Amino acid sequence: MPKLARARSGLAALASLVAMIILAVSTNPVDNVIYSTIFFGLALVFMISLGFFLVRLQTGALSHKNRYRTVAISLLLIVLLMFRSARSLSWVDGIILVLIGFGLVFYISMRSSA
Repeated sequence: MPKLARARSGLAALASLVAMIILAVSTNPVDNVIYSTIFFGLALVFMISLGFFLVRLQTGALSHKNRYRTVAISLLLIVLLMFRSARSLSWVDGIILVLIGFGLVFYISMRSSA
């Protein structure tokens, strides 16, 4: 079963990467903002799938704690990428990002201990 799960997350990462490349080559986000939304959604799927794949490759299994950590890190990276792409990463946005990070870490620690 772990090989099937590892292969499934690897294929999901590969499919989302290919979809992101196709979207980036064939569309212009200036024309329609929905392209950016789809891109960031695909990027989130890619990061989560790649994280699951790498954790399963390293440890052989995916625990709840590792699952929550992977999702939290992926969400933080996506929010950072969104701020950077909008060119609006000021010190206030940095503080907001740090607060989001602390909130996610607190949530993960509470969720994984229960």
